[in-house]
Amino acid sequence: MSRQSVTMRELQKMSAGAIQALPYPVSIKSGSATVGLLVPVRKPDTTRIAAALKRSDDYHAALSPETKLRLERFLGERDD
Repeated sequence: MSRQSVTMRELQKMSAGAIQALPYPVSIKSGSATVGLLVPVRKPDTTRIAAALKRSDDYHAALSPETKLRLERFLGERDD
């Protein structure tokens, strides 16, 4: 059964297992208003994370020195 949303009343009755079993995030409704988002938390796939980080490192290594400098300046400005 695929859920598009859960009501506040249904949410009160849901177990942790039922929430984790949701295939994707679902909206939380109170009447006709959407009041939140229920996101099941799963164990991260470390293989996928490692592959994404490797792609990011490879992309960064291929950048020109000027582009790397601009990127570092941009990211430094965001920290402030």
